[in-house]
Amino acid sequence: MTRISDVGESWLIKFILSRISKIEGSKLGPGDDAFDFTSPRRVVCSGDTLVEHTDIPPGMTLRQAGRKAVVAVISDLAAKGAEPRYIVTQLGLRRDLRVEEFEELWAGLEDACKEYNVKIVGGDTNEADEIILSVFGIGYSDNLIPRTGARPGERVAVTGLFGATYTGLHALFNSITDRKWEKLRMSVLNPRARLYEGILMAKSGLVTSSIDSSDGLAASLQQLSLASGVGFIIEDLPIDPLAAEYARQFGLDIFDAVMFGGEEYELVVTLPDPAIDELNQKLSSLQGRLIPIGRVSEKKEVEVLWQGSVRRVVAGGWEHFVSRGLERRRVLNNDTNTSCR
Repeated sequence: MTRISDVGESWLIKFILSRISKIEGSKLGPGDDAFDFTSPRRVVCSGDTLVEHTDIPPGMTLRQAGRKAVVAVISDLAAKGAEPRYIVTQLGLRRDLRVEEFEELWAGLEDACKEYNVKIVGGDTNEADEIILSVFGIGYSDNLIPRTGARPGERVAVTGLFGATYTGLHALFNSITDRKWEKLRMSVLNPRARLYEGILMAKSGLVTSSIDSSDGLAASLQQLSLASGVGFIIEDLPIDPLAAEYARQFGLDIFDAVMFGGEEYELVVTLPDPAIDELNQKLSSLQGRLIPIGRVSEKKEVEVLWQGSVRRVVAGGWEHFVSRGLERRRVLNNDTNTSCR
């Protein structure tokens, strides 16, 4: 039962340095004050932070948490069409964390790095009251996709269906272990970033704006709306059928599940109507697809056609400092008029 307080930071640093390698062509090696690299291409950077009490739900192992921390950053780079190369980790660790738990956490970081072909090249460790994983990603791109390019008349589309993470989180918080809902639980515990789809779409030059959906579909549409100075009319909600079945059985609102769930890590994009078929032909090589869900409008609002009426989406998704850390428990206990992440 050795804890990291017994071995100290020096052991942590020695362990981490044994797991990372020098960047090819760099002058600074692992353990130096910084790292260096050269790049003939545009450099793209993004960061994300995972905090134990808000981002590690019941049933998630530390290995899964470590993987998730990297996936969140990979998803942001994917939304820009960037190819990730390097990861920097800033770790806040509880002093009572067991060495075996730390090794499990680190293994999760490595799992994601292997999955997306990136390297951990540096970082820092510190003592904290709870686990905090701050991950910074660096990638390359020749053709970035901004949030600012959406134009009225274009289509808005997504790379997958929504609602699974919302219902999966409900299952985890309520200890619902029926194998029928395993896909929903795993959408939370083992998320996937749409990296290769994002890179392909950027290279195609057909996509005018893009964002990842980690804060929820509603929030993603609102952020694209604000950045591009446009609005959206959503005509077909991308509802995951298993999530819809779960919502019916457990009395959840599937509209909320789709619009306000968060952490799907799908991409929300805009593009000219004729480009959808062309891009889907390209995405088929990755077993991927774009699902059209509506249109870009001049009216700077997000509206959803739902059950014969129009719903104007004013707010939604996760917002730090406003949404309380585990306020998600409300929705998971069947108070469905809130968002969860």
